[in-house]
Amino acid sequence: MDKIKSLLLPLALVFAAIAVFEFGARYGATNMRAYAIASELQFPLSIYEQAETNMNALSKENFGSLIDNGIAAGCMHRQIWYLNKDARATLDQVLARALALRGDAALARFNSLDSDESIANKETLATIREAVIAAQGELIQASTNSSENTVLTPEVDAQ
Repeated sequence: MDKIKSLLLPLALVFAAIAVFEFGARYGATNMRAYAIASELQFPLSIYEQAETNMNALSKENFGSLIDNGIAAGCMHRQIWYLNKDARATLDQVLARALALRGDAALARFNSLDSDESIANKETLATIREAVIAAQGELIQASTNSSENTVLTPEVDAQ
């Protein structure tokens, strides 16, 4: 029994170090994934915004699909509770732009996928749809609140 007692403290310290490292790695990876989702969404979103009027139907569909997939990933990822404020702000900024551009079309795409028989996991699709609706409500409400709080004041020359 004495031999086991002498091993318990070092063993506990090893497991505590592993737990701290795992939490730090998970926290950092989650934040970097938020930045990656925002970055991956910006490129097709910029192209779609600039060239939407000149695109043919197939190109619109392809870019719309890329943007909708990014919206789904971003909306699901922003629900993680330990997401850093800066990473969440970056993700929210890009998602607000994407949802303003494709919000209703993205929801229509997810609703049409619900009737598709080839999709096996309907619960995941429902979770994605709920996350998109929640993000759309929060981000639109945040943008209207910030525009209401912005008051234009004339500049006064202090001479």
